[in-house]
Amino acid sequence: MGSVGTIRPRTAAGAGLLATVLITGPWVAGSAGADLVADKYRQTVTDDGWTLEVTKTNESLDRWPALSSSPVSREGFVSVKAIAEVSGGGSQPVTSGTVTLGYQIGCAVDVSNGVTLGLGLSIGPNASVTISQFPGVTIGGQAAVTPNISTTLKPGAIATITFGSKPLTGARASITAEQVEIKVDACAGPVTIRSFATAAISTPAADNTISVYGDSIWL
Repeated sequence: MGSVGTIRPRTAAGAGLLATVLITGPWVAGSAGADLVADKYRQTVTDDGWTLEVTKTNESLDRWPALSSSPVSREGFVSVKAIAEVSGGGSQPVTSGTVTLGYQIGCAVDVSNGVTLGLGLSIGPNASVTISQFPGVTIGGQAAVTPNISTTLKPGAIATITFGSKPLTGARASITAEQVEIKVDACAGPVTIRSFATAAISTPAADNTISVYGDSIWL
């Protein structure tokens, strides 16, 4: 049975009010200070005796008004780190492993088919998520944070975006992403994001994967 730990700093609030403001009036930017997000940790023991651990840490979200000034766009900059560690004395050698880092993103009210707000503004089409890092950062080995990722976002669904995946060539590997831009367009309701970190190893006898998820936060 795996174990999980959490440390909880301050969290964002006022999501319902934000949704109302976006539909009924111009978006007024809040504080530019970054919100910290709780660390997450989990471990498991594999069938052949290895202890596999994954940690999500150093996560923060810095919200900013979208450069487009659109009332149905969100923009922010996230920083987060994922760590995978293997320890113990397994009966079989570890032949491969990875640590993976990314985000899940959800939109409550999609307006990609077009909608006219009470501000003389017409919105849509093409609801989308764009994640970018400039310049593109090579993490090391064969892993990298992809410079630009775009995907369609629909209400009631979750878009999963992987920032990077690094081979585990020793007892420990990590991926750190700092100030990666997340931009969501054509979403009239709240936008929720949630980080994830996954560690995986393989031996001749077993394959194991373990994940942790960050607290859901409003973009």
